[in-house]
Amino acid sequence: MKLATLKDSTRDGKLVVVSKDLTRCSEVGHIARTLQAALDDWAYVAPRLQQVAIGVESGSQPTMRFHEHDAASPLPRAFFWTGGSGGFSGPRDSLSLAEGASDIAVTAQLAVITGDVEAQVASADAKDAVLLVLLASDISVGEGRAVSTFSPVAVTPDELREGWNSGDLSLLVRRNGKAVDGGSSGKQEAASAVAAAAALHPLLAGSIIGTGLGKTESVLSISDTLRIEMNDRTGHSIFGAIEQTVKTRGN
Repeated sequence: MKLATLKDSTRDGKLVVVSKDLTRCSEVGHIARTLQAALDDWAYVAPRLQQVAIGVESGSQPTMRFHEHDAASPLPRAFFWTGGSGGFSGPRDSLSLAEGASDIAVTAQLAVITGDVEAQVASADAKDAVLLVLLASDISVGEGRAVSTFSPVAVTPDELREGWNSGDLSLLVRRNGKAVDGGSSGKQEAASAVAAAAALHPLLAGSIIGTGLGKTESVLSISDTLRIEMNDRTGHSIFGAIEQTVKTRGN
């Protein structure tokens, strides 16, 4: 299934189930108002959300139009993120940097959201803690990190089908419409990243782990537009797109 968080007047937004083609969504506040609430009780909540997802596809569930521009990060804030701070910009928000900012770089990769993970978990067991997959972008300025952004939609691993096991998933990164070379990703590597993150301490449900899979790095300049997405084998977007323009504050 595919999940997103729509912006509203609250810090954590409201959870919706999104159709496979990313055109429609259904509000699920009666099941879990936020994604964090769903993750906190995943064993009980996930099957109920899955039933809504089935209804969205069959037409038996009430839906509304889904617009990626209305989405916040699936988790607008998180307990733990290996890429930096726990507060994130929206996937279509402009990136506002200080006047004169230089040495601007982006790192794009596949990330996962976990359930509770015990410290020193074995890699073979860590794969069971991967609840959702999403795209991540980190923008840094010089030695500092400016902002982290995630795709409009997070998906359960089964949405990636055989690509999740084979690693046959290509990350598409474009700078001003021009492709930047990407990489590939797979389930075993993601499990290893989770195990490494839990090497010293347990992880709480809702932790986001950057896997380093499909990792792409590129240098940016003010006014550049960055677009990051991943398509399935039929060419359809899996997570929606991160698309942001780098601006100076006040412009």
